Amino acid sequence: MQHNFRAIPRDAFGAKSIVRLRDIEAVVFNYRLFKTRADATGTICAPVLKGDVHGLGMMEVAPALYAEGARYFFIEELSEGIELRQILPHPDANIYAMAGLLADEEAFFKKYNLVPCLNSLEQLKRWNAWCRQNGRARAVIHLDTHMNRLGFLDDEVDLLSRDYAALTSDVTIEFLMSHFFDIKGIDTSSCYMQLNVLENYRKKLPPLPVSFACTDSVILLDNSVFNFDIIRPGIGLVGGAPNADHPISPEAKHTLEIYVKFSQVKWIKKGHTIGYGGAYTAKSNLKMALVHIGYKDGYLRSLSETDASPKGVYMYLAGHKLPLVGKISFGATTVDVTEVPEHLLEEYYYVEVVGPNVDIRRLADIGGCYEILSALGRPNTKMADYTMSEFSKTFEKIS
Repeated sequence: MQHNFRAIPRDAFGAKSIVRLRDIEAVVFNYRLFKTRADATGTICAPVLKGDVHGLGMMEVAPALYAEGARYFFIEELSEGIELRQILPHPDANIYAMAGLLADEEAFFKKYNLVPCLNSLEQLKRWNAWCRQNGRARAVIHLDTHMNRLGFLDDEVDLLSRDYAALTSDVTIEFLMSHFFDIKGIDTSSCYMQLNVLENYRKKLPPLPVSFACTDSVILLDNSVFNFDIIRPGIGLVGGAPNADHPISPEAKHTLEIYVKFSQVKWIKKGHTIGYGGAYTAKSNLKMALVHIGYKDGYLRSLSETDASPKGVYMYLAGHKLPLVGKISFGATTVDVTEVPEHLLEEYYYVEVVGPNVDIRRLADIGGCYEILSALGRPNTKMADYTMSEFSKTFEKIS
């Protein structure tokens, strides 16, 4: 049988039970797909690198995107901004912190030349007063277009509009931004509602550039309407999408692969239950294997296969899908290997958990969202971690 199951030499695992491969070149490739959308509307393409780029590694991703021409970057909070500034000390690398200006952070934003995305009138007043004493600095105004999360809502926009000159006297407002709250399916009506709210806000404020469109909107919405001046691709950079059926492009690349050792291959009789709570009942005699990854390793328990809640999640081994059976436990997951020929079970000692044969977008759809990427991206003592380039240079020559 022909298959594209990656060969992982034993030396790659070493003393670890999990191998993680991070494809930095694929992130850059996906960035180019977004930039093409941005260029078509005269828009800046500003990658979002929060959460260590969903575990793909800011240390490797940020320089690669800077080399590709990216000069505007978004992260979540101050600590990430400081890390990114140390990676990209270049004066033309603009770094924006979307969490805003928390208490006592002013001096750090100034020291590391970071730009806060101000999320309230209180933050604006505090930043403006600090800048009056310590020198003019930049900021972004985040408008809450009725997501009711981060940003200025109606009353604060009205107050800002009435006293804009005084409130921003010592701050240079670079642009306005907002964020979509519902674009995971095919109903985009809420996006147009938010667009109307944004346009009403803009009528009250001085003319400024706008950043509204993010990964999902660039894929599902009319770019000529929603791109404005800056797009902020995030999850799409690392192979994600609004859902499994709507990637940024058919050419978009996956950026993460996870391979895990298995053990405990044994037959389970029909009618017997598997795992905690007896939540899965064998429908026939089946051969089970224990894969050594669990929810403590980032493999979300919400992906579990139970009698009450079938999900259809599977792993993969040399041309064969391995359905999950039972609840995912702390450090292990059980899969059905009944259909796998004995010689393959003897030849291989690991399975693909995420990769070219197990779509991370489909897992995100089933699990609810992309927390699985961030979870699998966390540091893990049982994981051997490589960039794809490192892995290829070190192991594929000898495999």
